[in-house]
Amino acid sequence: MVYFFHIVGGSELYPDELGRRLPTLESAKRHAKVLADELRTGGDFFGSSFVRVVDEHGNTVFECPVSCQ
Repeated sequence: MVYFFHIVGGSELYPDELGRRLPTLESAKRHAKVLADELRTGGDFFGSSFVRVVDEHGNTVFECPVSCQ
Protein backbone atom coordinates (compact mmCIF):
# COMPACT_ATOMS: atom_id res chain seq x y z
CA MET A 1 0.00 0.00 0.00
CA VAL A 2 1.18 3.53 -0.73
CA TYR A 3 0.72 6.05 2.08
CA PHE A 4 0.98 9.83 1.83
CA PHE A 5 2.21 11.90 4.77
CA HIS A 6 0.69 15.36 4.50
CA ILE A 7 1.79 18.06 6.93
CA VAL A 8 -0.97 20.30 8.25
CA GLY A 9 0.17 23.50 9.93
CA GLY A 10 -2.59 25.82 11.06
CA SER A 11 -4.67 26.50 7.93
CA GLU A 12 -1.89 25.38 5.56
CA LEU A 13 -1.59 21.96 3.95
CA TYR A 14 1.80 20.76 2.76
CA PRO A 15 0.97 17.72 0.62
CA ASP A 16 3.15 14.69 0.16
CA GLU A 17 2.88 14.15 -3.59
CA LEU A 18 5.15 11.10 -3.82
CA GLY A 19 4.00 8.90 -0.97
CA ARG A 20 5.81 5.92 0.42
CA ARG A 21 5.14 2.21 -0.09
CA LEU A 22 4.88 0.49 3.29
CA PRO A 23 3.74 -3.03 4.16
CA THR A 24 1.19 -2.22 6.89
CA LEU A 25 -0.85 0.55 8.45
CA GLU A 26 1.19 0.09 11.63
CA SER A 27 4.41 0.85 9.75
CA ALA A 28 2.75 3.97 8.30
CA LYS A 29 1.77 5.08 11.81
CA ARG A 30 5.34 4.58 13.03
CA HIS A 31 6.64 6.63 10.10
CA ALA A 32 4.14 9.42 10.86
CA LYS A 33 5.31 9.52 14.49
CA VAL A 34 8.94 9.81 13.37
CA LEU A 35 8.03 12.67 11.01
CA ALA A 36 6.06 14.44 13.75
CA ASP A 37 9.00 14.13 16.14
CA GLU A 38 11.41 15.47 13.50
CA LEU A 39 9.13 18.45 12.88
CA ARG A 40 8.85 19.11 16.61
CA THR A 41 12.59 18.99 17.24
CA GLY A 42 13.30 20.98 14.08
CA GLY A 43 11.14 23.80 15.41
CA ASP A 44 9.36 24.37 12.10
CA PHE A 45 5.92 23.29 13.30
CA PHE A 46 4.25 23.19 16.67
CA GLY A 47 0.98 23.38 18.56
CA SER A 48 -1.90 22.58 16.25
CA SER A 49 0.24 21.06 13.50
CA PHE A 50 -0.02 17.38 12.64
CA VAL A 51 0.93 14.69 10.14
CA ARG A 52 -2.06 13.31 8.23
CA VAL A 53 -1.62 9.82 6.78
CA VAL A 54 -3.70 9.13 3.68
CA ASP A 55 -3.84 5.79 1.88
CA GLU A 56 -3.64 5.33 -1.88
CA HIS A 57 -7.45 5.45 -2.08
CA GLY A 58 -7.58 8.94 -0.54
CA ASN A 59 -8.77 7.81 2.90
CA THR A 60 -7.34 9.47 5.99
CA VAL A 61 -6.16 6.54 8.09
CA PHE A 62 -4.22 8.26 10.88
CA GLU A 63 -3.30 11.68 12.24
CA CYS A 64 -0.35 12.34 14.51
CA PRO A 65 -0.03 15.71 16.29
CA VAL A 66 3.28 17.53 16.40
CA SER A 67 3.42 18.00 20.14
CA CYS A 68 5.41 20.71 21.89
CA GLN A 69 7.14 18.78 24.64
